[in-house]
Amino acid sequence: MSEEKAHHIDKRAGAIVENTKGNGDDLLSTRETAIWLGVSEPWLEIGRSRGWGPPFIRLSTRRIRYRRDSVLAWLAEREHARTSEYAA
Repeated sequence: MSEEKAHHIDKRAGAIVENTKGNGDDLLSTRETAIWLGVSEPWLEIGRSRGWGPPFIRLSTRRIRYRRDSVLAWLAEREHARTSEYAA
């Protein structure tokens, strides 16, 4: 998370977690995950290559999936009470 310390998703992480429906083992495509998180597909792709996005599963060279529970855990790590907690 070193490059993306103050992304807008930090401010919405708690709300995204609270409003999540579905099975924790669901495997979501990049598009589905981007829509769910309110980010662009390129943002997720860049996060995968730079190591600051949510954990993913590579099924093949062209198939990437995100397990719903793994994304929820990643969001929980990004939830902060104050901006000073992640701005330092």
